[in-house]
Amino acid sequence: MPLSTLATFLPAWAWALLAALALGVALIAGQGKLLFGRTWRIRRTDPGPAAARRHAEAVWLTRPGGVQLQGWLTLPSDGPPPRRLLLWFGGRNEHVAWTPDLAGWLPDDCALLAFNYRSLGQSGGWPSEAACVADGEAAATWGMARLALPPGALHLAGRSLGTGVAMQLAARLAAAGCPAASVALITPLKSLRAVLRRNPLLAPLTPWLRSPLDSVSAARALRGEVLVLLADRDRQVPHAHSHALVQALRHAGAAVTVHRVAGTNHRSLARTPAAMRHLGGWLLEESAAP
Repeated sequence: MPLSTLATFLPAWAWALLAALALGVALIAGQGKLLFGRTWRIRRTDPGPAAARRHAEAVWLTRPGGVQLQGWLTLPSDGPPPRRLLLWFGGRNEHVAWTPDLAGWLPDDCALLAFNYRSLGQSGGWPSEAACVADGEAAATWGMARLALPPGALHLAGRSLGTGVAMQLAARLAAAGCPAASVALITPLKSLRAVLRRNPLLAPLTPWLRSPLDSVSAARALRGEVLVLLADRDRQVPHAHSHALVQALRHAGAAVTVHRVAGTNHRSLARTPAAMRHLGGWLLEESAAP
Protein backbone atom coordinates (compact mmCIF):
# COMPACT_ATOMS: atom_id res chain seq x y z
CA MET A 1 0.00 0.00 0.00
CA PRO A 2 1.46 3.42 -0.94
CA LEU A 3 2.44 5.63 1.98
CA SER A 4 0.00 8.32 0.84
CA THR A 5 -2.86 5.81 0.98
CA LEU A 6 -1.76 4.47 4.36
CA ALA A 7 -1.76 7.99 5.74
CA THR A 8 -5.52 8.23 5.19
CA PHE A 9 -6.08 5.24 7.49
CA LEU A 10 -3.79 6.30 10.36
CA PRO A 11 -4.71 9.12 12.72
CA ALA A 12 -2.16 11.79 13.61
CA TRP A 13 -1.48 10.27 17.04
CA ALA A 14 -0.51 6.98 15.40
CA TRP A 15 2.02 8.72 13.17
CA ALA A 16 3.43 10.52 16.21
CA LEU A 17 3.77 7.18 18.01
CA LEU A 18 5.49 5.57 15.04
CA ALA A 19 7.87 8.50 14.77
CA ALA A 20 8.69 8.26 18.48
CA LEU A 21 9.30 4.51 18.18
CA ALA A 22 11.55 5.01 15.15
CA LEU A 23 13.53 7.66 17.03
CA GLY A 24 13.86 5.36 20.03
CA VAL A 25 15.15 2.51 17.88
CA ALA A 26 17.67 4.85 16.22
CA LEU A 27 18.88 6.12 19.59
CA ILE A 28 19.26 2.61 20.99
CA ALA A 29 21.09 1.36 17.89
CA GLY A 30 23.39 4.38 17.72
CA GLN A 31 23.92 4.94 21.42
CA GLY A 32 27.66 4.29 21.29
CA LYS A 33 28.24 7.25 19.01
CA LEU A 34 25.79 9.40 20.96
CA LEU A 35 27.37 8.63 24.33
CA PHE A 36 31.04 8.90 23.40
CA GLY A 37 30.57 11.66 20.84
CA ARG A 38 32.50 12.73 17.82
CA THR A 39 34.98 15.56 17.46
CA TRP A 40 37.71 16.94 15.26
CA ARG A 41 38.51 20.01 17.37
CA ILE A 42 41.61 20.05 19.57
CA ARG A 43 41.20 22.40 22.54
CA ARG A 44 44.70 23.38 23.66
CA THR A 45 45.53 24.88 27.03
CA ASP A 46 48.40 26.25 29.14
CA PRO A 47 51.27 23.81 28.50
CA GLY A 48 52.54 24.00 32.06
CA PRO A 49 55.91 24.73 33.66
CA ALA A 50 57.58 21.48 32.54
CA ALA A 51 56.55 21.75 28.88
CA ALA A 52 60.10 22.56 27.73
CA ARG A 53 61.29 19.29 29.29
CA ARG A 54 58.72 17.17 27.41
CA HIS A 55 58.24 15.80 23.92
CA ALA A 56 55.18 14.12 22.44
CA GLU A 57 54.96 11.24 19.98
CA ALA A 58 51.97 10.30 17.85
CA VAL A 59 51.30 6.59 18.44
CA TRP A 60 48.85 4.00 17.15
CA LEU A 61 47.35 0.96 18.83
CA THR A 62 46.02 -1.91 16.70
CA ARG A 63 43.00 -3.72 18.11
CA PRO A 64 41.16 -6.87 17.00
CA GLY A 65 39.43 -6.54 13.66
CA GLY A 66 42.07 -4.15 12.40
CA VAL A 67 40.73 -1.20 14.40
CA GLN A 68 43.39 1.50 14.77
CA LEU A 69 43.37 3.84 17.77
CA GLN A 70 45.05 7.23 17.53
CA GLY A 71 47.05 8.39 20.53
CA TRP A 72 49.85 10.48 21.99
CA LEU A 73 52.67 9.49 24.30
CA THR A 74 54.38 12.38 26.10
CA LEU A 75 57.79 11.72 27.65
CA PRO A 76 60.51 13.60 29.52
CA SER A 77 63.08 14.88 27.03
CA ASP A 78 66.10 14.74 29.31
CA GLY A 79 67.23 12.96 32.42
CA PRO A 80 66.39 9.44 33.52
CA PRO A 81 63.60 7.49 31.83
CA PRO A 82 60.11 7.77 33.32
CA ARG A 83 59.32 5.62 36.36
CA ARG A 84 55.53 5.93 36.03
CA LEU A 85 52.84 6.08 33.38
CA LEU A 86 49.62 8.09 33.63
CA LEU A 87 46.93 6.76 31.28
CA TRP A 88 44.33 9.42 30.48
CA PHE A 89 40.70 8.81 29.49
CA GLY A 90 38.98 11.77 27.86
CA GLY A 91 35.45 13.00 28.24
CA ARG A 92 32.68 12.97 25.66
CA ASN A 93 33.70 14.72 22.43
CA GLU A 94 37.25 15.12 23.75
CA HIS A 95 40.09 14.95 21.24
CA VAL A 96 43.06 13.90 23.37
CA ALA A 97 45.72 15.50 21.15
CA TRP A 98 45.70 18.26 23.80
CA THR A 99 47.14 15.99 26.50
CA PRO A 100 50.81 16.94 25.85
CA ASP A 101 49.78 20.27 27.42
CA LEU A 102 48.65 18.42 30.54
CA ALA A 103 51.97 16.56 30.65
CA GLY A 104 53.73 19.85 31.34
CA TRP A 105 52.09 19.89 34.76
CA LEU A 106 53.12 16.37 35.76
CA PRO A 107 56.17 15.28 37.78
CA ASP A 108 59.34 14.74 35.76
CA ASP A 109 59.29 10.99 36.33
CA CYS A 110 55.79 10.56 34.86
CA ALA A 111 54.95 9.78 31.22
CA LEU A 112 51.46 10.47 29.85
CA LEU A 113 49.55 8.30 27.38
CA ALA A 114 46.12 8.95 25.86
CA PHE A 115 44.15 7.45 22.97
CA ASN A 116 41.06 8.79 21.26
CA TYR A 117 38.03 6.59 21.82
CA ARG A 118 36.80 4.59 18.87
CA SER A 119 35.36 6.85 16.15
CA LEU A 120 36.85 10.02 17.71
CA GLY A 121 39.59 11.86 15.85
CA GLN A 122 41.20 9.33 13.53
CA SER A 123 40.43 6.30 15.69
CA GLY A 124 38.37 3.65 13.94
CA GLY A 125 35.70 1.30 15.21
CA TRP A 126 32.51 1.88 17.16
CA PRO A 127 32.61 2.92 20.84
CA SER A 128 30.96 1.15 23.76
CA GLU A 129 31.80 0.53 27.40
CA ALA A 130 33.03 -2.99 26.72
CA ALA A 131 35.17 -1.95 23.75
CA CYS A 132 36.66 1.16 25.37
CA VAL A 133 37.52 -0.56 28.66
CA ALA A 134 39.19 -3.38 26.73
CA ASP A 135 41.02 -0.77 24.65
CA GLY A 136 42.14 0.93 27.87
CA GLU A 137 43.53 -2.31 29.21
CA ALA A 138 45.39 -2.90 25.93
CA ALA A 139 46.72 0.67 26.01
CA ALA A 140 47.99 0.16 29.56
CA THR A 141 49.73 -3.06 28.56
CA TRP A 142 51.24 -1.41 25.49
CA GLY A 143 52.43 1.67 27.39
CA MET A 144 53.97 -0.28 30.26
CA ALA A 145 55.81 -2.56 27.84
CA ARG A 146 56.96 0.36 25.69
CA LEU A 147 58.49 2.08 28.73
CA ALA A 148 59.68 -1.17 30.39
CA LEU A 149 57.87 -0.23 33.60
CA PRO A 150 57.26 -2.69 36.45
CA PRO A 151 53.82 -3.64 37.79
CA GLY A 152 52.50 -0.97 40.11
CA ALA A 153 53.81 1.94 38.00
CA LEU A 154 50.49 2.52 36.24
CA HIS A 155 48.26 5.46 37.21
CA LEU A 156 44.83 6.17 35.72
CA ALA A 157 43.02 9.46 35.17
CA GLY A 158 39.74 10.35 33.52
CA ARG A 159 37.46 13.30 32.93
CA SER A 160 33.66 13.17 33.00
CA LEU A 161 32.69 10.20 30.78
CA GLY A 162 36.31 9.07 31.02
CA THR A 163 36.00 8.67 34.80
CA GLY A 164 33.55 5.85 34.13
CA VAL A 165 36.00 4.13 31.78
CA ALA A 166 38.89 4.65 34.22
CA MET A 167 36.85 3.22 37.10
CA GLN A 168 35.85 0.13 35.12
CA LEU A 169 39.47 -0.46 34.13
CA ALA A 170 40.67 0.11 37.70
CA ALA A 171 38.19 -2.48 38.96
CA ARG A 172 39.26 -4.95 36.27
CA LEU A 173 42.94 -4.53 37.10
CA ALA A 174 42.28 -4.88 40.83
CA ALA A 175 40.30 -8.07 40.25
CA ALA A 176 43.23 -9.45 38.25
CA GLY A 177 45.62 -8.76 41.14
CA CYS A 178 47.42 -5.88 39.35
CA PRO A 179 45.78 -2.74 40.77
CA ALA A 180 46.63 0.70 39.44
CA ALA A 181 48.86 2.74 41.73
CA SER A 182 46.28 5.55 41.83
CA VAL A 183 43.18 6.88 40.09
CA ALA A 184 42.42 10.56 39.42
CA LEU A 185 38.79 11.45 38.65
CA ILE A 186 37.80 14.85 37.25
CA THR A 187 34.05 15.61 37.53
CA PRO A 188 33.31 11.91 38.09
CA LEU A 189 30.03 10.19 37.28
CA LYS A 190 28.12 8.01 39.71
CA SER A 191 26.98 6.15 36.61
CA LEU A 192 26.04 7.09 33.08
CA ARG A 193 22.54 5.77 33.73
CA ALA A 194 22.15 8.25 36.62
CA VAL A 195 23.22 11.14 34.38
CA LEU A 196 20.84 10.18 31.56
CA ARG A 197 17.93 9.88 33.97
CA ARG A 198 18.16 13.63 34.50
CA ASN A 199 17.21 14.21 30.84
CA PRO A 200 13.46 13.71 30.22
CA LEU A 201 14.09 12.75 26.59
CA LEU A 202 16.79 10.18 27.34
CA ALA A 203 15.52 8.77 30.63
CA PRO A 204 13.09 6.29 28.94
CA LEU A 205 16.02 4.74 27.06
CA THR A 206 18.07 3.85 30.15
CA PRO A 207 16.73 0.26 30.38
CA TRP A 208 18.39 -0.40 27.00
CA LEU A 209 21.67 1.30 27.90
CA ARG A 210 24.57 -0.96 26.90
CA SER A 211 27.26 1.26 28.45
CA PRO A 212 26.09 2.01 32.02
CA LEU A 213 29.59 2.90 33.30
CA ASP A 214 28.52 2.14 36.86
CA SER A 215 31.37 3.67 38.86
CA VAL A 216 29.73 3.08 42.25
CA SER A 217 29.74 -0.68 41.61
CA ALA A 218 33.33 -0.53 40.34
CA ALA A 219 34.38 1.38 43.48
CA ARG A 220 33.95 -1.75 45.60
CA ALA A 221 37.18 -3.15 44.14
CA LEU A 222 39.41 -0.14 44.85
CA ARG A 223 41.63 0.19 47.92
CA GLY A 224 44.30 2.65 46.83
CA GLU A 225 44.74 6.41 46.44
CA VAL A 226 42.06 8.36 44.58
CA LEU A 227 41.97 12.06 43.66
CA VAL A 228 38.60 13.69 42.91
CA LEU A 229 38.45 17.15 41.34
CA LEU A 230 35.10 18.92 41.24
CA ALA A 231 34.10 21.98 39.24
CA ASP A 232 32.82 25.00 41.10
CA ARG A 233 29.63 24.83 39.02
CA ASP A 234 28.57 21.67 37.24
CA ARG A 235 25.28 21.36 35.37
CA GLN A 236 26.22 18.11 33.61
CA VAL A 237 27.24 16.02 36.64
CA PRO A 238 25.68 17.15 39.94
CA HIS A 239 28.03 17.26 42.90
CA ALA A 240 25.68 14.85 44.68
CA HIS A 241 26.54 12.20 42.07
CA SER A 242 30.28 12.71 42.57
CA HIS A 243 29.94 12.66 46.36
CA ALA A 244 28.00 9.38 46.17
CA LEU A 245 30.98 7.89 44.35
CA VAL A 246 33.39 9.34 46.93
CA GLN A 247 31.38 7.70 49.71
CA ALA A 248 31.42 4.36 47.89
CA LEU A 249 35.19 4.59 47.42
CA ARG A 250 35.82 5.42 51.06
CA HIS A 251 33.50 2.66 52.19
CA ALA A 252 35.56 0.21 50.10
CA GLY A 253 38.77 1.38 51.79
CA ALA A 254 40.18 3.82 49.23
CA ALA A 255 41.99 6.94 50.45
CA VAL A 256 40.14 9.76 48.66
CA THR A 257 41.31 13.36 48.33
CA VAL A 258 38.68 15.85 47.11
CA HIS A 259 39.26 19.38 45.77
CA ARG A 260 36.65 21.80 44.43
CA VAL A 261 38.30 24.26 42.05
CA ALA A 262 36.94 27.81 42.22
CA GLY A 263 35.79 29.58 39.05
CA THR A 264 35.43 26.41 36.96
CA ASN A 265 32.59 24.56 35.27
CA HIS A 266 32.21 21.03 33.95
CA ARG A 267 33.84 21.81 30.63
CA SER A 268 36.68 24.06 31.75
CA LEU A 269 37.89 22.21 34.84
CA ALA A 270 40.31 19.70 33.28
CA ARG A 271 42.19 22.44 31.39
CA THR A 272 42.31 24.93 34.25
CA PRO A 273 45.86 25.53 35.59
CA ALA A 274 44.67 25.17 39.19
CA ALA A 275 43.20 21.72 38.46
CA MET A 276 46.28 20.59 36.55
CA ARG A 277 48.43 21.86 39.41
CA HIS A 278 46.35 19.79 41.84
CA LEU A 279 46.83 16.68 39.70
CA GLY A 280 50.57 17.18 39.28
CA GLY A 281 51.10 17.97 42.96
CA TRP A 282 49.09 14.96 44.05
CA LEU A 283 51.12 12.65 41.79
CA LEU A 284 54.31 14.19 43.17
CA GLU A 285 53.16 13.41 46.70
CA GLU A 286 52.32 9.89 45.59
CA SER A 287 55.88 9.35 44.38
CA ALA A 288 57.30 10.67 47.66
CA ALA A 289 55.09 8.46 49.83
CA PRO A 290 56.90 5.48 51.42
